[in-house]
Amino acid sequence: MKSMTFVVHNENGLDARLAGQLVKECIACAGRVTIRKGRKTGDGKTIFNVMSLRVRKGDSIEIELEGGPEEEDSRRLTEFAELNL
Repeated sequence: MKSMTFVVHNENGLDARLAGQLVKECIACAGRVTIRKGRKTGDGKTIFNVMSLRVRKGDSIEIELEGGPEEEDSRRLTEFAELNL
């Protein structure tokens, strides 16, 4: 299992457009992707789960990868987060 933490700097937080892009990146990952905000968790490959986390600007999220090529998936999601979140 690989875990990464990111702070959301996007003015609109994780709005529908950005959440959709994140889900698209998560779907490209081979293993399971879980996104956690505080005590809430959601499947990173499901838009409804990601939107239900209600991530706002300044919130910290944790992304956990399990299975598949975790290093490759980690690089993919880290690059996405650094450019978009």
